[in-house]
Amino acid sequence: MTLASADPIELPPFDTGEYEDCELQMAAGNAVLAVHVIGQDPIRVKFMRVRWHRFTSVYACPAEWVSGYYFKVAVVYESRELENHLRADQASVKQYKELHHFRIFLEEAGCHEFLAESAHAL
Repeated sequence: MTLASADPIELPPFDTGEYEDCELQMAAGNAVLAVHVIGQDPIRVKFMRVRWHRFTSVYACPAEWVSGYYFKVAVVYESRELENHLRADQASVKQYKELHHFRIFLEEAGCHEFLAESAHAL
């Protein structure tokens, strides 16, 4: 499933007590977030044409960042970060067709956010 402004990308069901950690790899303007769960292959989500990324530790994540983003990638609507980025982007040729603000909250690993063209589960 590819996500732009559609339904969230739900991670496959697992006991959140078995969540271990996550790993972020960025290359060629794209990012892959791998979620590690005990006894399973990594769950991977790919973000295409990433323009911005932010990590926030669990202790600095406001409650509204948890609700609706708990172990799932969803679009942040009415995003100030996206609005500011689009306003500041002075490139004559954009490296993206459209841009969205994605967020996922991963318990003790905190919150990852991306401004990217799209996201999809691998």
